[in-house]
Amino acid sequence: DRLMQIPALQPVFAEPYNQIIRTQILAADPPDHTRIRALVNPPFTVPKVDTLRARIQAHVDRLIAAKADGRRMDFIRDFAYPLPFTMICDLLAVPDAERPPLEDYTHKLMRTTDPMPMSPYEVAGANYAAMGFRDYFLALATERSARPTDDLFGQMVAARDRGALTDEEMVANVTLVFCAGHDTVVNLFGNGLYHLCRNPDQLELLRRDPSLMKNAVEELLRYDASVQIARRIPFQDVEIGGKTIFENQYILCCLGAANRDPEVYPDPDRLDIMRKNIRPHSFGGGIHYCLGAQLARVEGEIVFRTILERMPELRLETEDPEWHQNTFVRGLASLPIAW
Repeated sequence: DRLMQIPALQPVFAEPYNQIIRTQILAADPPDHTRIRALVNPPFTVPKVDTLRARIQAHVDRLIAAKADGRRMDFIRDFAYPLPFTMICDLLAVPDAERPPLEDYTHKLMRTTDPMPMSPYEVAGANYAAMGFRDYFLALATERSARPTDDLFGQMVAARDRGALTDEEMVANVTLVFCAGHDTVVNLFGNGLYHLCRNPDQLELLRRDPSLMKNAVEELLRYDASVQIARRIPFQDVEIGGKTIFENQYILCCLGAANRDPEVYPDPDRLDIMRKNIRPHSFGGGIHYCLGAQLARVEGEIVFRTILERMPELRLETEDPEWHQNTFVRGLASLPIAW
């Protein structure tokens, strides 16, 4: 709301895609943030996520089996993207036949995460995606109202129906959960596998001692975070490191730089899956700490453990894969592998 008071930004915020983004909890302050997050958070608690392990494992097994004969795949296209996409669709109970358009909407809407100016074509695509998500989730909400379900979206619809959420808040935040719940997790898998393969001593150490997997996921999150930058606006002047950050000043928090702070991590540019006291900033912090952090961690543990078990001769087919060009979200566009 504070940014919307700037005249030059008002036309941008009037775009349909921004009407959704500005209603998400990422852009909200208490008390609205507190109210909405309390409604969305329950499925992402540690106990709830632990109940999903068997389902995650089944999807991992299926995706690997699909490429078992050729023993080759584009890891991003054939595995890293479809796994979290399927999982978030499962969590929202989106019918299989209705999933393909949502994938297209995600790609178009996620372009807005990059601060590079969008072309008119890209703006039109983002607006098309925003309206597509709105129409789809409103229609699905009508079905869930008539036939209530206990999945995440069913619970959000019930909250809407009893007046705890508006239509706009429901649509905006289920869109956030849907997009963030899979599009950034792709990069944990892709970036992580790439760096393990580029550091064969660490890959071999993890093969020999799978008990290191949980710590390895934390180190991979630290080493090359999916989300590199978080945006904040302070409510009051604050001094940090001898510098004053002023009230209403637009701040970019460089999460990737914090993860490689030499005052916190010795030899920070080295991948070390045995590193102690890893506290990555990759999921942000404070009240906006990522809802899906625990789900991403569990998916990462299962993915890397299974890949190391099933692909003993794993290798990259190129040392120079293609990366997405996005300042805020860092990830590979393609990662050909063989085993």
